[in-house]
Amino acid sequence: MTVGLKRQLGVISAISYVTGGIIGGGIFVSPSSVLAGAGASLGLSLCVWVFCGFISYCGALSYAELGTRIKRSGGSYTYVRAAFGDMAGFTVLWAQLFVVRPLAAVLGSLVTAEYIMRPIYLECPDMAPKSAKILLATVILSFIVACNCYSVRAAAGMQTVSTVCKVSALVVIIVAGLYHLSQGHNENFREPFVFSDLNPGGFTSAVYAGLYAYVGWDHINNAVEEIVQPQRTMPIAILGGLAIPTVCYITANIAYHAVMTNQEILSGLAVAVVFGERMLGPIKWAMVPCIAMSAAGITNVIIFTSSRLNFVGGRDNIFPRFLGMVNAERKTPMPTVLLVFAFSLVFLCLGDVKSIIGTYSFVRALPEAVAIVGILRLRRKFPDSHDVYKVPLVIPVIFVVFFFTLSLTAIAYQPVKFLVPLAFVLLAVPVYFISDSAWWHNGPSISFNATMVTICRRLLLCQLADVPDTDK
Repeated sequence: MTVGLKRQLGVISAISYVTGGIIGGGIFVSPSSVLAGAGASLGLSLCVWVFCGFISYCGALSYAELGTRIKRSGGSYTYVRAAFGDMAGFTVLWAQLFVVRPLAAVLGSLVTAEYIMRPIYLECPDMAPKSAKILLATVILSFIVACNCYSVRAAAGMQTVSTVCKVSALVVIIVAGLYHLSQGHNENFREPFVFSDLNPGGFTSAVYAGLYAYVGWDHINNAVEEIVQPQRTMPIAILGGLAIPTVCYITANIAYHAVMTNQEILSGLAVAVVFGERMLGPIKWAMVPCIAMSAAGITNVIIFTSSRLNFVGGRDNIFPRFLGMVNAERKTPMPTVLLVFAFSLVFLCLGDVKSIIGTYSFVRALPEAVAIVGILRLRRKFPDSHDVYKVPLVIPVIFVVFFFTLSLTAIAYQPVKFLVPLAFVLLAVPVYFISDSAWWHNGPSISFNATMVTICRRLLLCQLADVPDTDK
């Protein structure tokens, strides 16, 4: 009997994962960071939101081709490894396992905790205890991990509910803000391109904050093997799933600025809570749990997709083999779900959303850009077929040029903030050569991996997954 993941995600579930993976904490915390980096200019900040949506579309369209050309789970790791070899694939897994995915799960959990606690400390948000936020975020993260261990359908169902909540919350904000604007309250839109403090470093931070809000367009690529008819579902899920948040983000920011002054938006992260206090009356109490559920949804997506990423790495023997195991009854990659949970708990000690958004966006976009660079090579290695979605070449070129331009600007103006995580990512190169050596393979790694496989079999009731045929 073949052991592996089961195809059970249709178009609706796939769109929910894409939309749910994008609409999360970003739209509720990034507006203040984008506005600050744009020199407190309303007009420039709205341009940043539009531009970030355009760049995200370029990346999503490129990944639609990669997902239908290489029908294997693993997302960026799978594409980078296929294009540039095992060492490059290992580097992607290293960055994802130790930096990107844990930080993403932590950000989602902390934003959820921030919105749950903000109404309690509405007049003095800086007084909210950091330890209470971390404890609440830990509880939220633990619940989501338990759902992902129990059932794929349970996690997908929770994601669909989260998507409905977050879209509903945004619709209420948009309708209330536009209604307020239609009554003639347009004073905040006068002189939209007046700048207070605009500089390249700050503007780079604004773009990274905007891109953080759009993060998630590639999530579904990590679970290709669980999607029904991926050649049809993938493009629909990515394009449809990205269209919803793009429209919501632009109109939501117009609504924010219609109701709130620049000073109010810049005053804190939880802008939607302040918006509710100003506009929604009693409904504000229903908005808070919806927004909290919205942020929790991004954590659910991160746990789901990152566990699949590490699962593929273990199955391919790039990472320890025990990570490529699935629960025999539930068909969930339980060992790697718990591993992501463990690393996320370590990063929870940071407890600061605003300071790590830029770093997270920078490190996260690196493997995406490298994967898109490899499109030409992958087109030769995996020729076109009737079920491959082929993107115009100008689209990936735009994404790659933008990424490297933005990265060089960020490093030039904030070298410590961006060079330190980059150096940690590049540390994967010597680690790869050590792990690939005969000494390592004949040494403690054998007994360690055998022990972990035994533990996963006995405690988690898991089995080693089979490597699928890439042509299927």
